[in-house]
Amino acid sequence: MMLHNENAGGFWDAKTEKASYEKIPDKETPLWDTYSQIIYYWAQGETDSDQAYIVVYNGGVFKRYKNATYGYLSFRTVKPFIKSD
Repeated sequence: MMLHNENAGGFWDAKTEKASYEKIPDKETPLWDTYSQIIYYWAQGETDSDQAYIVVYNGGVFKRYKNATYGYLSFRTVKPFIKSD
């Protein structure tokens, strides 16, 4: 997540299921298409068999039913992070 072309410093706390940021992110490229109506992306993790997480352009993370079909909800494919030495 970015703010003014800088990393927003995000952190996911799995215990509380909350995201926090050093700076509140905004709908910026390259993650977001600023001309698209999409403001939510599905996250990789699911909460249970019926729900999964979505990520909002401003950094919010929420649970949504997997069968949701909002016009402003989409997905992105992301490669796994591989730490290099």
